[in-house]
Amino acid sequence: MSDGRNHRIRRGFSLVELLIALAISAILLAATLAALQVSFRAYQTTSDQAATHAVGRMVVHRMTSMIRSGQEFRPFPEDIRDDTVSSDFIEFYHPDTGNLITIEWDRITGKLNYTLDNGYPVVLLEGIVARTDEDGQVIQPFLLEWEPGRRVYRVTIDLMIIPDDTISTSADRYAAESTTEGVSTEIKPIRLVASAMPRSAMF
Repeated sequence: MSDGRNHRIRRGFSLVELLIALAISAILLAATLAALQVSFRAYQTTSDQAATHAVGRMVVHRMTSMIRSGQEFRPFPEDIRDDTVSSDFIEFYHPDTGNLITIEWDRITGKLNYTLDNGYPVVLLEGIVARTDEDGQVIQPFLLEWEPGRRVYRVTIDLMIIPDDTISTSADRYAAESTTEGVSTEIKPIRLVASAMPRSAMF
C-alpha cells in the first residue's frame, strides 16, 4: 500500500554527457602534458647552457694559462709584413718541459683537441661551431698578434659553442642545425672570448 509520497526516479548520465566529459578530460590532459613538456625543455635548455658555460670557461682558462707560459708560437704569418694571423690551430713550446703543445679546432666534428708532441689528441671541448663574417668567410677561433722579430704579442681565443649535456635528446641535437653552421634559433649558442699575453712578450 502506498504511503502517498512521490518517489523520484534517479537516472544516470546519458551517453552524450559521458562523451562530453571524456572530451573535456582529454583536452585538459593534453594541455597539462604540453605545459609539462615546455617546462621540461626550458629546464633542459637552462641546464645545458649552465653546464656548457662552466666547462667552456674552465677550458678557456686552462688554455690562457698555457699560452701565458708558452714560447715559439705558430703558425707564422705568410707575409713578413702581416702582424696578425687567424688560424684553426695554435702551437707553442712549454718552457720547462720543452713539449710541443698543439690546440686545434676540428671544423668537421666541432671538437677542440689538445695534442702533446704530435701524439694522440685529447678532446678539450665539443660542440664548437663556425661563425662567418659579412663576406661568408669562416672566423677562425685563434688570432695571433705578432710584433716585429717574430714574437707573439697577444693571442685571442674566440669560441662559439652549442650548449649540450648528457641529458640532451636527439631532437635537441637536430634543432642545432641552423643558418650559421650549427647555430640554432632554438638553442642559444654561447660565445667565449679571452686574450692572453705570453710572458716572453712582457720583457
